[in-house]
Amino acid sequence: YYITNNLSMSQNKRAKTNGGLDDAQPSTSSSNTSQSTPDARALARSEQAKAQLSATDVKKLEVELARFLLFADKKNIPTKKQDIVKHVLKEHSRLLPSVLEGARKYLKQTFDYSVCEVEYNKNKYYILRNNIVLPELQQLTRPAHALSQLALLTIILSMIHMANNALDEADLWETLKILGIDKSETHVDFGEADKLLNEFVKQMYIEKHKLTTSKGLVTQLRWGMRAYHEVKMSDILLFVASIYDVDASVWKKQFSSHDGAMETPSL
Repeated sequence: YYITNNLSMSQNKRAKTNGGLDDAQPSTSSSNTSQSTPDARALARSEQAKAQLSATDVKKLEVELARFLLFADKKNIPTKKQDIVKHVLKEHSRLLPSVLEGARKYLKQTFDYSVCEVEYNKNKYYILRNNIVLPELQQLTRPAHALSQLALLTIILSMIHMANNALDEADLWETLKILGIDKSETHVDFGEADKLLNEFVKQMYIEKHKLTTSKGLVTQLRWGMRAYHEVKMSDILLFVASIYDVDASVWKKQFSSHDGAMETPSL
């Protein structure tokens, strides 16, 4: 219960931080994230193109884009900019900045969602952030399999964080095997853990990087941009400290990255 509740509360608290990025991100990350705010020139060109359509047609595109983003968010899959053009805007691709701005306002006013732009490998994606802080309600509405997946995600993110955001995948599976989670077997709670890990990568919670090291070619795991956006590193460190029943400050490097701003979680 503590595993899933701790991460759920972290995800809901993200609205209280600076765009959800309350902990320092590594400078080596190939990703970038920000609130979705179109630049002035692109928005001006988009407004000119929008003038050629009726207000009704523009509103229809804004609502359709909002629904498209909500549908993708339900699956935890980031929305590609190209997919918005292909499935929503079509021949009205120049309208993207203004229609996105309209969809952003609609989602904020209707559902209190923020639209955030994520850049990964030179491609732009969009994800939603829920600003409503209702951790207890979220627990009640999560299906059992989602809670199990959240628990495994918490464990993996914790291991990556404690390895200074660079964990060999082989080391991950070696540790998970001790916990009874074998990539070659179907787990009673997590199913095929290997496929679930790849799903976390697809959802941008985790990044995989191929590197040549003294061990040869290895796959290294790092936090993905969705994890930085939704999960507080300080809560992950407190979670690990609670498992070992020690003060979080014993891990000096990880503790210092949070400027010592740590609180004891309620169990």
